[in-house]
Amino acid sequence: MDPYTSWLKQSNQPLFEAVGTYWRVYQKTLVPASLKPEPVELSKEQAQELLEKSGALFVRYFTRTSEMPTAFWYTACSEYKNDKLPGKVRSQIRRAYKDCRVERVDAAWLSDNGYGCYKAAYSRYTNAEPGSKEAFDQMCRGSAGGPFDFWGVFVGDKLVGFAKCVVGDDYAASVVIKMDPQFLSLSPASGLQDAMLTCYVAGQNKIMLNGFRSLVHDTNMHDFLLKFGYRRVYCDLKVVYRPSLQALVNLLYPFRSVVSRTPESGLTGKLRVLLAQEEIQRSFEPDGKAHDSIKSIESCAALRNHHGTLK
Repeated sequence: MDPYTSWLKQSNQPLFEAVGTYWRVYQKTLVPASLKPEPVELSKEQAQELLEKSGALFVRYFTRTSEMPTAFWYTACSEYKNDKLPGKVRSQIRRAYKDCRVERVDAAWLSDNGYGCYKAAYSRYTNAEPGSKEAFDQMCRGSAGGPFDFWGVFVGDKLVGFAKCVVGDDYAASVVIKMDPQFLSLSPASGLQDAMLTCYVAGQNKIMLNGFRSLVHDTNMHDFLLKFGYRRVYCDLKVVYRPSLQALVNLLYPFRSVVSRTPESGLTGKLRVLLAQEEIQRSFEPDGKAHDSIKSIESCAALRNHHGTLK
């Protein structure tokens, strides 16, 4: 069993099994439990059974990858040699190591010392607010005994960035990355990426993952990662809703352009994400006009990592 899935099971977190895959609920969305993306074949009947058992609003997964660009993808890095990176990126890494240091940190230490950095990172986001100190503590200390690594970026003794990674048998997935925007000129994110890729990809021959494209927050993270040798793995998107939610989506879908101009917070923000997700899904239907959909979707607000969903 995947180490992360095994940890979830041992931690008595609810898991649901179907078609040889374990599923978990994340913010009312049912997703595969493993953070390593794998295609899944799931009938609508099986999906509805999962929704009834789990209480989730919808189930989300993908069935195939594509060599051609699609409106949905995840990022992965399977080979890393920092001396082969573009000159500008190598310069940013050198700048980072000149002013910063990157090292592993203990989950308990981060819980006690990292909330200020975590909170500062949210000043960069337009439509998101930091979680409570209690939620941050759970994110750190709640990982005890699990397949997790924590990394910190320091300027002197000050923590200016950190990452939380899930480490599997043949992959590592960054599930949280936060940077204090006051120190971005020192390129701490470049140093952090170099350290993690050197450790996991170059050193341990694992694939480094950073999740699926996001519909929740405006972010340039995926574009930033491409400079470090990550690639976009294009795939389709399947979403099966509870019948009542499916009816709502069908009702509002023709008015998605109007909804897209409503405020990005609150209920209207959730509807915007829901309809953007539906537009991506429909782009894979026979008459979905996928390439036109790619252009329109790219203008939407940016599923955070593999499990991003309606917040």
